[in-house]
Amino acid sequence: MRIRQLIGTATLMFSLSLVGNLALADEALWTSLKEGGKVVMIRHTVSEEAEAERSMRLAPGDCSQEVNLTDEGREQARQLKAAIEKHGIQVAGVLSSEFCRARETAELAFGEVEAWNALNLVNAMPAADADFLMEDVRDRIGGFSGEGNLFMVSHRPNINTITFQNVEAGSLVILQPDGTGMFEVLGVIAVDDYQ
Repeated sequence: MRIRQLIGTATLMFSLSLVGNLALADEALWTSLKEGGKVVMIRHTVSEEAEAERSMRLAPGDCSQEVNLTDEGREQARQLKAAIEKHGIQVAGVLSSEFCRARETAELAFGEVEAWNALNLVNAMPAADADFLMEDVRDRIGGFSGEGNLFMVSHRPNINTITFQNVEAGSLVILQPDGTGMFEVLGVIAVDDYQ
């Protein structure tokens, strides 16, 4: 019985330590963003479930033909806005995929947004253009500098291709351009960590 109690206590202590370390890691990432000069790739917040064909459909000017955010996704985007304001993060610019779910995430979280086709769902891009457009995104990240931060709202496959991070809806991947056209992944702030 005593051994079980010790194991249970040790497991609890490890779990609390892990949670504490994750909170410290998140705080370090928010502090890093407050310093500026970062690029943040954001996966759009929670969207409707749909068959693959509909999820890859881009219908400019007609969001009814596309997959859209759910009410939960809209609330997540508003919570992201609140977290950015709470932490005093300076926004230098916001770029977004042209897909309605990404654009709406960006608009709810930041207000003004510039659509950029290089952030569109990579799986829906013409095959001949995909590599070139992904390279454009890498170049834009690596070449960014400034006092504020550049935010890019896109899709899971794009973020995975660029950063090798497989993130959930609403998560942020924090990137540090190194001044030579390259960048480093500093970490991920999951959606649960700012709600």
